Amino acid sequence: MDEDIKSLLEKNLKMTEEIHAMVKSMKSYIFWQRIFSVLKLLLIIIPIVLALIYLPPFLEEIFAQYESLINLGQTSAAVGVDAPVDLEGIKNLLQLK
Repeated sequence: MDEDIKSLLEKNLKMTEEIHAMVKSMKSYIFWQRIFSVLKLLLIIIPIVLALIYLPPFLEEIFAQYESLINLGQTSAAVGVDAPVDLEGIKNLLQLK
């Protein structure tokens, strides 16, 4: 009877050690998964925030240039088809000078 209990206790101890090793491995896996999920989230959020900060002034400048080109086209169309094109004005707008 004592031998049976002793062998059962040894089996129980061996299985408990295996379970402990598995739990330790899973705990480490979960820890690294949390770190990588935070990093992945930061890789998505940081470019969006930077775009919201730095993109509006850049877009305003581009839209201002585009709007001035449209206004130039409307004024030449209002004058007539045979109106001379102001190449210097276009070069200044495009900053090719």
